[in-house]
Amino acid sequence: MNTILIGLRGCGKTTAGRVAASLLNRAFIDLDDRTTAIVGLSASECFARRGEAAWREAESRALREALDRNTASIMALGGGTPTAPEAELMLRIAREERGDAIGWLDAPAGILAARIAGDGDRPALTELPPLEEMTEIDRRRRPIFERLADRRIDVGEETIATTAGAVIALATRG
Repeated sequence: MNTILIGLRGCGKTTAGRVAASLLNRAFIDLDDRTTAIVGLSASECFARRGEAAWREAESRALREALDRNTASIMALGGGTPTAPEAELMLRIAREERGDAIGWLDAPAGILAARIAGDGDRPALTELPPLEEMTEIDRRRRPIFERLADRRIDVGEETIATTAGAVIALATRG
C-alpha cells in the first residue's frame, strides 16, 4: 500500500515524506524528480521552454509509473499533479481499489508563499505576486484536494517531525 501526499508547493510533502519513509523503512518516491527525469528539464525550465501542459503530461506518466509499482512507498506528488491529465482518476482508483492512503498537507497561503520565496526551481504559475498567486492556486486546487484526501494534515505551524509523524500515522492507519 502506498501513502500518497498531496498539497500545494511548499507544504513539506517531500521533506516530511522522506523522513516518514526512512522511519518506516519504505521506498520514497518524489514525483517531481520522476517528472524531471521524463521531461529532461526542471519544472521551471519546462514551463519556460515547453509550457505547463508539457510538464503536466510528464507528471501523468510519472504518476502512472509510480502507481504501477508493487512496493509499499511514501509518495510526494508535485503541487499540481492532481490537475494533470487523468491524475485525479488514477488517484481515486489507487485509493478505492488498491487501498492507497492519500494525505493532504494543508497550510495557509501566506505561510506557503513565504516558504517558497526566492526558490528558482518553483516556476511562477501566474503573473500575480507570490501571495496572490498562492491564494489563487489554493482556491482552484482545494476542491480537488478535498475530494481526494483520506486525511487533511494541518502543516501551517507544524515542525517537519510532527508532520512526518502524521504521515506515519496515515501510512499505518493510526
